[in-house]
Amino acid sequence: MRKTNCTMFGNARHFIGVGIALFLLLTGACSQQEVAAPPPPPPVVVVSPVPAVTVPISREYVARTEARETVAIRSRVDGYLEKVLFTEGSQVKAGQLLFVIDQRPFRAALQEAQGSLAQAHAALNKAQRDVARLQPLVAESAAPEMDLDNAESAVELSEASIERAKAAVALAELNLTFSEIYAPISGIIGKQDVTVGNIVSRNQTHLTSISSSDPMRAVFSISEVDYLRLGQQTRADNPFISSQNGAPFELIMADGSIYQHRGTLSFLDRTLDLTTGTLSVYVSFPNPDRMLRPGLFGRVRVVVETKFDTVLVPQRSVQVIQSVNSVLVVDNDDVVEMRVVTLGERFQDFFIVMQGLEPGERVVVEGVQRAIPGRKVRPTEQPIAMESLGG
Repeated sequence: MRKTNCTMFGNARHFIGVGIALFLLLTGACSQQEVAAPPPPPPVVVVSPVPAVTVPISREYVARTEARETVAIRSRVDGYLEKVLFTEGSQVKAGQLLFVIDQRPFRAALQEAQGSLAQAHAALNKAQRDVARLQPLVAESAAPEMDLDNAESAVELSEASIERAKAAVALAELNLTFSEIYAPISGIIGKQDVTVGNIVSRNQTHLTSISSSDPMRAVFSISEVDYLRLGQQTRADNPFISSQNGAPFELIMADGSIYQHRGTLSFLDRTLDLTTGTLSVYVSFPNPDRMLRPGLFGRVRVVVETKFDTVLVPQRSVQVIQSVNSVLVVDNDDVVEMRVVTLGERFQDFFIVMQGLEPGERVVVEGVQRAIPGRKVRPTEQPIAMESLGG
């Protein structure tokens, strides 16, 4: 009985050993199969050859609009405001009648001055007749010489009175003319500050204002450094030179829209502002629809330089790590290389590359996270549309 049990236990140990050996054999086979699995394919990325194009470099300056001419309308005589002959906010023309001040006092003053002039003429005529009558009498010693002297003095006095009366008539005529107030310029008239029935004071009471509307000016400032640099590149009297229809300036409105008409340089201010160290620039924009009004704020964009054969790289391709700019370049063997680049200014959706890239090199524009330097990728080339660059 004891022998039979020993035999059974020996067989069991044999079977267990065989099972363990089979398990180890299968496990080793699986490990060898895993090691022998093929590597994954290279990741797919999108690349674009970097172009070399002619790039216009633009600057934008904060600007405000102002009228070329603005006139504050005031009365040149004292009086009672009798008529207002315009609509607030409307377009008026030079020479258009705007206000009428009660003219009756001025007509009366003119009549009085004219009467004084007539009186002076009558006195002169009398004095001249006295001189004519006394001259022969004095020559015959029939009248005292003093009487002739007095008559001649009366002639001189009458002549002086006539000149003073003429001046009084001219002044009265002017005051009568000033009682009618006309628009000195064409433009948009503002709010009526005085209504009919009020007394206006000469040279003090503000009645309204008129601003010219076409063209409209935009005023912005440039730094002294910008002025000197631009003046050295072109001309000091006109640093903003462009061949684009002779109107290089664009006006960007407060809502981001582009004003439909382009502007031309009017002039540069004669001196720099000592407080800000800037120079004011005045640009003229056509305003036929009166879209622009004085006091609007916006930005003026102007081409200040043209760079030829400039290498551009899409902004989305640039990585910034610890203030170092870099891009991923795919070489002819489809291997990724990290390239440090020196960037210049922005142009549309691109950066100007100063150093680090050559024209035609392929940079990764999509799939940057999957492109690992030193490893291969499967590039899909997507050329940059030259139309977007103006090429």
